[in-house]
Amino acid sequence: MEGVTVVLSHPGHVVLALAKLKGNPDLAREVEARLLAIRGINGVAVNPEAGEVEIRYEPDRLSSLTSLWALKDVMTRFFPEIDVWELAAVLAPRT
Repeated sequence: MEGVTVVLSHPGHVVLALAKLKGNPDLAREVEARLLAIRGINGVAVNPEAGEVEIRYEPDRLSSLTSLWALKDVMTRFFPEIDVWELAAVLAPRT
């Protein structure tokens, strides 16, 4: 994904490096608040110095259509270069 690096990914936890977040604490706060509002996301930690966002989530709940649509809306609003369906595949429960 352009502008995004998956730093860590396992069910229920993902860390993304997002170039636009680096050095932008205002954007970091807004992204954090909007991600926390999505059903299935339990925790978000954004580090604007590193340009990283850590998301803790419930894989089964976040994979619902409603939650994925909300995630798509947040991510495309702030990071239109992200392929949100590729991101959804990273977050999908693994069997």
